[in-house]
Amino acid sequence: MKNLKSDFPIFANNKWLVYLDNAASTQKPAYVIDWVSDFVSKDYSNIHRWLYSLSEKSEELYHQSKILVWEFINCKASEVIYTYNATYWINIIAQSLINSGFLKKWDSILLWIWEHHSDILPWMILGQQFGLNIKFFEIWNDFDINWSDFDKKYDKTVKLVACGHVSNVTWKIYDMKKIKSKLNPETFFIVDGSQSVPNIAVDVQDIWCDCLVFTWHKMMAYTWIGVVYLKLDWIKKLMPMFGWWWTVRDVNQDSFEFFQSNDKFESWTPNIIWAVSLSKAIEYIKSIWWIEAIHKHEESLMKHTLDWFAALGNKISIVWPKDIDSRVWVFSFNIMTNTNQNIVWEAFAEKNICVRCGGHCAYPLHKFLGKNWTCRMSLYVYNTKDDINQFFEALEEILT
Repeated sequence: MKNLKSDFPIFANNKWLVYLDNAASTQKPAYVIDWVSDFVSKDYSNIHRWLYSLSEKSEELYHQSKILVWEFINCKASEVIYTYNATYWINIIAQSLINSGFLKKWDSILLWIWEHHSDILPWMILGQQFGLNIKFFEIWNDFDINWSDFDKKYDKTVKLVACGHVSNVTWKIYDMKKIKSKLNPETFFIVDGSQSVPNIAVDVQDIWCDCLVFTWHKMMAYTWIGVVYLKLDWIKKLMPMFGWWWTVRDVNQDSFEFFQSNDKFESWTPNIIWAVSLSKAIEYIKSIWWIEAIHKHEESLMKHTLDWFAALGNKISIVWPKDIDSRVWVFSFNIMTNTNQNIVWEAFAEKNICVRCGGHCAYPLHKFLGKNWTCRMSLYVYNTKDDINQFFEALEEILT
């Protein structure tokens, strides 16, 4: 693949920049930026039930973006819901499952020890408020699932299983299809795809989940555009957390009736501009030969990165699975001679190298692994071997 940095204005405007914080958020190509600017300048309007041309154009673009999402993850456009981000949706679905009577007192929710706080705290809050039992199951030393622990904790009280497709610390890709095969049909299965969808091809029919959530700002679109896949059966049966005129069919003084479509979960003025950024990000990904090209490019940088890490020997400790074929190419590691994350973080920042140090909103996993923090460098489609060289040259200085 050609060097794509020229497609991203941030690098032209910051020639010193080494951006290796892509797991948190990615940079935006000119294709997305220019299209969004053009849309706001020429076609923007609010949507739904207006007949003037600007509104019709905006609505067409909004729904076209959902068709592109449908093609991207292999679902129906009627099963696509937009929200602000993955965190926001997990809180919404948590409350909706309570409002709809699906979750009741004494029910259990089963979570993975590697979960991001966004997929822990909403369920814990429900547990405190409504008397639900929150259980975690564990992993082995190679970061694979401890299936015996899962089988022991997945009992008839478990109504919901929530897990991240890819850990944002170990970067292992977990087998969602196998997990689903172990669940009763009545168990609600929600998958956080925030770190999988940007890096590998994800097919919701293949992973067999009831709900998938991810954020497109990790895939070159703007922030505050989260994407949800929710099976149509669940869309029909669940009560939304919020109500607004576009979500309801009718309202009386003593009653109301929601639509039975995905619209009932978008109870606000839609994020129209960011939906356009999403559709243009998908078009850009198509132009570079789809998501497989991103994965292949990251893989091409893998050996160069591993050679550098190997040269450092026991000065660093990488947190990763033994089976390197089942992981995403992001690297979390510890510096064995330095326990102060702020010193490390600042040393990289002084070299204009963007990385992330800390608990990565995965404190239960860090505690399970006996680590206070990790440093994370994450590659993406515009990174080069020169970026990797500059990162390791700075790391060598930190280690001396």
